[in-house]
Amino acid sequence: MLGFLDKLLPHKITFHTARLPLTDLYYMKYGRGQPLVIFPATISRLNNWTNLLQFMGDKFTSYFFELPGHGGSSSFRVPYKSELVAQTFADFADYLKLETVNVMGFSFGGILTLKTVLSYPERIRSLILFAPCVSSKAVRYSPRRLILLRRLLPVVSKPQIQKLLLKTAHNEKTVNLLIDFLQFAGHLEKTMEIRNTLLELPADTLNTVLSEIREILTVDFEQEDWRSAEKIPLYFGMSVNDPLLDFQLTFNFLKNKFYNFKSTSFDFPFHQLPKEYDYAYLKKNMGQLLKSID
Repeated sequence: MLGFLDKLLPHKITFHTARLPLTDLYYMKYGRGQPLVIFPATISRLNNWTNLLQFMGDKFTSYFFELPGHGGSSSFRVPYKSELVAQTFADFADYLKLETVNVMGFSFGGILTLKTVLSYPERIRSLILFAPCVSSKAVRYSPRRLILLRRLLPVVSKPQIQKLLLKTAHNEKTVNLLIDFLQFAGHLEKTMEIRNTLLELPADTLNTVLSEIREILTVDFEQEDWRSAEKIPLYFGMSVNDPLLDFQLTFNFLKNKFYNFKSTSFDFPFHQLPKEYDYAYLKKNMGQLLKSID
């Protein structure tokens, strides 16, 4: 009787904290069905992704977490590296008492998701990637910008420079200067959410963001051995007009690495869906991608 009533009653987003070995992970949950863990993009906060969570919740019991050092998630208890996010995924799945789950990654979250798939292929039911960063070669940078950034990142990673960046971030009059730098360095799109986040940016989060940008500039999954993961079903969606990442390079890479590959392309002129594109918009314009998932 309770199970029948549960299907009739409306469900809502709930917020939780998982006490894990490496971090206290803050996450939200929504939906019914098979479990889906959504990996966040750079500087992601839960309240910016509720529309996506509800959209994916039409098909899955969906979980979206804040990266350690972001928002309500505590920093890693050891220095940040993306491999620790893969370990955190395994710890999180254990915490939820799930042997296998579906996983989804967007943008920089694509790097985190793919590293997790390589580390724990036996725990992945299916893989959903939306406009993922799969290689530094896919980032739409000029050779001149790449050279400049690779020289600049070691400088901005120094403690005294990070203190200056934090001072810039926390000032209403100067925060846009840091946004301009992050747009130049990490191809972040300028949104009010990013501005508000930077105004309250902790030092640990800044260090993590700089590590993420460094990885965007150097990642190359072509060198990895994909044999243990190649049979995982992959569902890929991306705009052919993505201004930040190269669609064709991303498409070719994923199609060559995964046997069970399905793709859906779009033509919108942006990388990240603006926040004002609510659940109804996602349902109308991206429902095709959701329907393609078995």
